[in-house]
Amino acid sequence: MRRRAIIPTIAGLAALTLLAGCSGDGGEQPQAGDDVCASETPVTITFWHTYSTDSAENTQLNDVLLPEFEKECPGVTVDAVVMPYDGLHDQLIAAVSGGGLPDVMRMDIIWTPEFADLGVLTPLDDLDGFSDIANTVLPGPLSTNEFEGQHYGLPLDTNTQVLVYNSELLPEPPTTFEELTADAEALKSQGVYGLALGGAGPWNVFPWFWSAGGTVTDDSYTKATGYLDSAASQAALQWLVDFNDAGLLGPSSIGGSPDSWGGFSGGDYASLSDGPWIFPSLSGDMGDKITGAPLPAGPGGSISVVGGENLVTFATSDKQAAAWEFSKFMLSDFAQGAMAEVGQLPVTQAGLESDAVTSVPYLAAYVQQLQNAQARTPVPAWPQIDQILTDAFTAALRGSKPVDQALSDAASQIDPLLAGD
Repeated sequence: MRRRAIIPTIAGLAALTLLAGCSGDGGEQPQAGDDVCASETPVTITFWHTYSTDSAENTQLNDVLLPEFEKECPGVTVDAVVMPYDGLHDQLIAAVSGGGLPDVMRMDIIWTPEFADLGVLTPLDDLDGFSDIANTVLPGPLSTNEFEGQHYGLPLDTNTQVLVYNSELLPEPPTTFEELTADAEALKSQGVYGLALGGAGPWNVFPWFWSAGGTVTDDSYTKATGYLDSAASQAALQWLVDFNDAGLLGPSSIGGSPDSWGGFSGGDYASLSDGPWIFPSLSGDMGDKITGAPLPAGPGGSISVVGGENLVTFATSDKQAAAWEFSKFMLSDFAQGAMAEVGQLPVTQAGLESDAVTSVPYLAAYVQQLQNAQARTPVPAWPQIDQILTDAFTAALRGSKPVDQALSDAASQIDPLLAGD
């Protein structure tokens, strides 16, 4: 796949600004080799993020992290701007050609390969300190920044899905697919579904599809045919289809009622696969009944899906050195631990071992699961691939297509997208 050169001068611009650490605020610019943090020429960088204005994350960012960063790096000031998530992707696309991109951004992990392909993100691999940071973060979140052999961002925060179960209905969590099936069959006689998903898209299906032994592409993300439609992938999806056909999978999995959270809190569903946000949301209604455990292991293991955001620098910025200092700070033990205090899962092993994480009992299952969590096919065409897979999984679960046809049709549609056609 060849990266599209939307802005022809980006590569040269990035190289110059990384050396110079220049400021767009006027005055004499710091020269190559200068410490931008100690520079007498003030630099202000713009940081876009999607923490809502009244959120604990936004308060922690502004009241704790930014003052500490500006204390450690007094030559750089951060102008943090709250951006609404809805419509942000289209706003970024418009800014690529029309101008107005920030210096640094907290970006959804599924967008990073797309904007790397557009040529507007700064590659980080050769920057001072990158390799040290890369060695401290979880491999799953780090992989969401990789495109054509280089990294175009750093993982900033992460999440994944575990088995969330009602301990009154399931006194012990199933540890294997066989145990899950046996539990679900026993619960069926009580009018309870053993498992429910939040939908039939990859975010919800992948943990089960992968754990059942399925794959989407080859390791280099260049081909789906022979992988998505392989015998192993067909068997993986067929397992979920059979589970559904046996009346063991909740109707929320294909858009039916009750929805996953409502059915779970109401006792209709014994378990879900979901993220850590479900615990503070439902614990008031369910108390200690809501419990988490790693996903039960299937033929492929116990493999979940990576969510979260990356920290990227736009190559259009003329403050690359300052942006990199801020990025490194946001991956520091201090910053990762501070954001963990308000519920954001760190991406570093040290952050996951911090008191802010270990003191929250329900996070233990997520920390364990993150060691075996994978990215959703990190390629520029992921949004289109996501829809193709959603359609395929839905068709198979609804019975409108046999599994082999659903996966074969999807693979043939995904191949051209992987090739950049």
